Amino acid sequence: MEDPDLQSLQLIQQGDEQGLVDLMNRHRDAIFRFTYRFVYNEADAAELTEATFLKVYQNAARFRPRAKVRTWIYTIAGNLCRDFLRKQRKRRGDLSLQMPLNPESSFSLQDQIADHTAVPDEDAHSRESLQQIEAVIDQLPHKLKLPFVYCILEGHSYDECAEIIRSTRKTVETRIYRARKILQQELENRDLKS
Repeated sequence: MEDPDLQSLQLIQQGDEQGLVDLMNRHRDAIFRFTYRFVYNEADAAELTEATFLKVYQNAARFRPRAKVRTWIYTIAGNLCRDFLRKQRKRRGDLSLQMPLNPESSFSLQDQIADHTAVPDEDAHSRESLQQIEAVIDQLPHKLKLPFVYCILEGHSYDECAEIIRSTRKTVETRIYRARKILQQELENRDLKS
């Protein structure tokens, strides 16, 4: 069975904007969630999502089917996020860990970390801990942050991530391992200071 995304991209290549509409209908929400986890701001994530699909439209003629169209779209979104973060030193918002881990799940990272039997003082401590986790994730180098966000927070496969970063599954595993170690060390350091 042929990839419907490839059919949509071929429509764009033929000058039919319906192909772009189809791609946006299938992937806009996922790309928005992905970009939001990088920029922590809905307006910026919306702009990056729009810019992603604009680039898809502008570069459709250059697409070569070495990977899935969806992978190519995520590659574009990841590159736009990286460039945006280079230009923007200030990040805003504090909701990224409260979004679902993936579209099929109603559980967020916060749900997995927080103790559901917590008393109010513990709840405040949990919120503070989540903000610390977000701050550490936010400071990860892009090459570690992209696989961590894509695979761990968004729930995509390591193989798909390897296609996006044009590397191997082993590289993805290593980068996620390094991101987790940094996260663990930074949080331990912060606990020692408090």
